[in-house]
Amino acid sequence: MEKRIVPFTESPAWPILAELTDENVLGTGGLSSAFPRLTARAILKREDGLFAVMYAKKFNLYSLPGGGIEGDESPETAIAREIWEETGCICSAIEPLGVVLENRFHADYTQIDYYFVVTTNGDGGQLHLTPNEEQNGTHPQWHTLDEVVHLIRDREHDTNQRKFLQARDVAALSTYLKR
Repeated sequence: MEKRIVPFTESPAWPILAELTDENVLGTGGLSSAFPRLTARAILKREDGLFAVMYAKKFNLYSLPGGGIEGDESPETAIAREIWEETGCICSAIEPLGVVLENRFHADYTQIDYYFVVTTNGDGGQLHLTPNEEQNGTHPQWHTLDEVVHLIRDREHDTNQRKFLQARDVAALSTYLKR
């Protein structure tokens, strides 16, 4: 079996969308051996055809909704919770898209991002953001798919963290657009 940058077994339900390293994101070398953090993230579409993007005003950063998988949650349970917390929406359909494997040598950090395609019937309700998300001025916005792609892909970022956030969401959006 081919060596992976973080432990993960590819399956038909979870194809690998991208393997992000300092080399292919930042142009530097090295690999971290840190135990991976698990996250669930979504391309979230409403019935009216608009897509969710999270905007963090403090950083002028757009990203797809999602966050960490807690305790013994499944990725599906985690994404339903994250969507409800960040947008106030209830998921009506959840479909696996694939995973992004992140290995950040510069930060001695690894992460496995489970991406989903999610639909919702509503506009959302009350948000349930973390104090950190509130301090960052994070809130959902709804745009056309082309606008979401532009907001995420076409920005120049000045920190390694934001470059990785952008690269993982771009990988998921690129896969979604090819379907």
